[in-house]
Amino acid sequence: MSCLSRSQENAAAAETEFGYLFRQQLESHRKQPLPINQSSEMDTMAVAVPPAAGPSNGGGMAMAVTMGMGMDISVINQYEENVEHLRQLFSQNHLVSFRIDHIACSAGSSSGDNYMSVVKRVTISQDQEQPITSEAVTVIVKRQIPSLSRRQLYRCEEAFSNEINAYRHLVPLLRRYSQQPLFPLCHIAESHDQSETGEPIIVLQDLKALGYRMKDRLDGLELEHCLLVMKKLAQMHAASLAAQQLESALFAAQVEHMSEIVYCEDAAEFYSTILDTSVQQALDSLSSSNADGSLTTPISLIEGLRPKLFEQLQRNINAAAESPFSVVCHGDLWVNNIMFRSEPDEVIFFDLQAMRRTSPVFDILHFIYTSTRRRLRDDHTDTLLAAYAEAVAKELNQQLKHTPAAKQLDQLSDTFSLQRLTTEYVRQVHYGLAIGMWILPAVTFDPNNLPNLDVMSEQNLTGKEIKCTQTLTSEYHLRIRELVMEFYERGYLQTQRPPV
Repeated sequence: MSCLSRSQENAAAAETEFGYLFRQQLESHRKQPLPINQSSEMDTMAVAVPPAAGPSNGGGMAMAVTMGMGMDISVINQYEENVEHLRQLFSQNHLVSFRIDHIACSAGSSSGDNYMSVVKRVTISQDQEQPITSEAVTVIVKRQIPSLSRRQLYRCEEAFSNEINAYRHLVPLLRRYSQQPLFPLCHIAESHDQSETGEPIIVLQDLKALGYRMKDRLDGLELEHCLLVMKKLAQMHAASLAAQQLESALFAAQVEHMSEIVYCEDAAEFYSTILDTSVQQALDSLSSSNADGSLTTPISLIEGLRPKLFEQLQRNINAAAESPFSVVCHGDLWVNNIMFRSEPDEVIFFDLQAMRRTSPVFDILHFIYTSTRRRLRDDHTDTLLAAYAEAVAKELNQQLKHTPAAKQLDQLSDTFSLQRLTTEYVRQVHYGLAIGMWILPAVTFDPNNLPNLDVMSEQNLTGKEIKCTQTLTSEYHLRIRELVMEFYERGYLQTQRPPV
């Protein structure tokens, strides 16, 4: 998911987690490892350099760093790993088919793109002396952030645990009922890595090595990429429905391993405060550009929604988990948690910290209102919903038509019809407004002006007094106005809302 930052600009960014996950070097001559699962230990450190600016330099991964070059040692240290322990861990889990002679670490995400965990790219090679000709593999390693106060404030441990459980329990089940990959292969997902400190660890396939790339979050996705996402989302949700129909007891047991990390009682006070902060900064932005009075009514309508907004979202998301419309949802589906590949066109999702069971429209709204621009929404919202409904029907038919659950196809097709999907979309559309206000600061942030979340966490463990130090960008103000006027003109800010 995301770590919803208490600061005004990063209130949205907090729910992100992998950020620009794979903007680092792509190693040549590498072979993808075999997926598996488990753990190990010992003591020697690999130190990694922070992500370099600009394009890939061809894959030079530093094993040692010379200090005194203006680098922040704390930034460097968070990418250290116990090399001997990793060697044992990777060998025990048969991560590669060759002898591991060399391991090097580098940052796996850029500044400002990651709030809930430390993401590292780890290169595993056979011959340190001949890196070009030797076998080499890269993987993505996720670890807990070092700051204990930040872990506590942003509920990072709960989020990390939920992602471990998602990869261990839900992803294998969903994979069985999907003809295409939904997520990166998970090699290791353990709450205890069997080292002396016993830290949790997730080791994932490096998607960049397979040709996947991220899109620029500022641009907003075009229709062709949105259609790929909607079809992939339909495959994921249909896999959840197929598993419910064909392995109901197992599905119920695996879903029990998931935990709600945002819209739950333990997190309600913190996250409701963060959402309220996001709404306030949106209102401030609108007020500052309301010289002609055109925004007065939209501002008033949002102020009317504001006091109960988090409570409304919490109630609706949790209630939907018990409805016939419920599926396993990604929970934080926006452009920073999606990678694309061409030839063939393919898309894959990652960052599963917010995975939950609820209505599929929350995934759809989350994606549409964080990852597209208004022009596309005005022209193609109906196109995207139709593509999703058609893909769900197709997937369910393929998965269930020759099974005992075939008799349920008509009922499922009716439940997930375009008409019902559209009705549910409009009924829950305030989630799109809220998540837009929440995430837009992360979409539009200035990477040169980021708050220090560790310092902010140390200063206030309740999150109530954290002050914002980051300046909202002109792009943020433009996008907030765009979002609010869309909701106003469509009648979505009123209690009684018209159809899409």
